[in-house]
Amino acid sequence: MSAVRILREEKGNVAVLFSLSLVSLLGFAGLVTDFGMVYVERQALSNAVDAGALAGAAAFLGGLPAITQTADRYVTQNGEPLGSVTFNAATNMVTVQSEKRVPLYFARVFGVDQVSISAVSHAQAQTLIGGTGFVPIGVVQQNFHYGQLVQLSYAAGEGGQGNYGFLALGGTGASVLETNMMYGYSGTLHVGDSVESEPGVMTGPVATAMDARMSEGEGEDYTAANRSSPRVMILPVINAFPSNGRSSVTIVGFAAFFLEGISGEGGHQTIEGRFLQMVISGETGSGPNFGLYGVRLDL
Repeated sequence: MSAVRILREEKGNVAVLFSLSLVSLLGFAGLVTDFGMVYVERQALSNAVDAGALAGAAAFLGGLPAITQTADRYVTQNGEPLGSVTFNAATNMVTVQSEKRVPLYFARVFGVDQVSISAVSHAQAQTLIGGTGFVPIGVVQQNFHYGQLVQLSYAAGEGGQGNYGFLALGGTGASVLETNMMYGYSGTLHVGDSVESEPGVMTGPVATAMDARMSEGEGEDYTAANRSSPRVMILPVINAFPSNGRSSVTIVGFAAFFLEGISGEGGHQTIEGRFLQMVISGETGSGPNFGLYGVRLDL
């Protein structure tokens, strides 16, 4: 056999092997593409049910109808199909599950046209134990009831040793108190923190801040109020009323109140609000609950 003939046969074999290898490589690349698409679709479905579970948990105070409607809306707004929504009232846990079929393309040469993927997410409403934006009025711990009208501050002669219900958050003095009363304290507070009281009736700063909140929220009602309302105030719940001038108190929880206004005049003014239950942003955990919740995914 001549060397030329051997060389030609070797070239032919290489061409055949190369063609076969190319087909295999293209097939493998196609499968990788299909699996990559499945991964992307599964991640999108997982994100959608996470959003649905969190939104549903945030609506848990409205009961199962509100939970289901809210969770379904968030899932579909994320472009995914409706699934099932369940609620465990004992633990305030919302579970959202959904599934869909994803078409395949390159895998069809192996007889696989599509695959089914599913995702499940759990979100829980828990007691709010920390956050920002708190109004510096310390409410002594007690049993509150939704819609209950509560006196939040005290008039001259009603307080104790110069304290009338106010807290010194991030500083002392009338100007700091007025800013925090109007906009909420910008720092972070947690259950267990020790804070100082702010002695004095503080007639001017308090009236200015409360009037501004009332004006911005004119016409609002506590039955439809949400966290964005200027008349919704999140207050620290404290262990006891300060007993002697500027003194320390301990935060045992947080509560929301709808500002109804100020009654009385001058040094005899008092702030009144209605107790609310709601879900807001913040750190969650275990501890005494005063109607405020946050939500988080149960990973």
